[in-house]
Amino acid sequence: MFQASLWYSRRQGTIINELVVGKLSVLVEKLKATKGARIFKRGYEKAAALLSKGKIVFAWAPSFKVWLKDPDYVFWLGAGGLRVGT
Repeated sequence: MFQASLWYSRRQGTIINELVVGKLSVLVEKLKATKGARIFKRGYEKAAALLSKGKIVFAWAPSFKVWLKDPDYVFWLGAGGLRVGT
């Protein structure tokens, strides 16, 4: 797939459009990502949001802060274990 993207973006050894190469690189990275990696990334984003907004919660549940740093809990968050409202 990546070879095809390079073929598409090159003509006579020079890159025609760097924007096309950038977009294709992003697409290739998304295709290479595993389902587990996507779940973990989504969980990490939720955990980061909770860590930045949850100061009141940490006052009465200090162990929650430790949970948000646990990789298994972060994966559970990414799998849809906790719905975080915006």
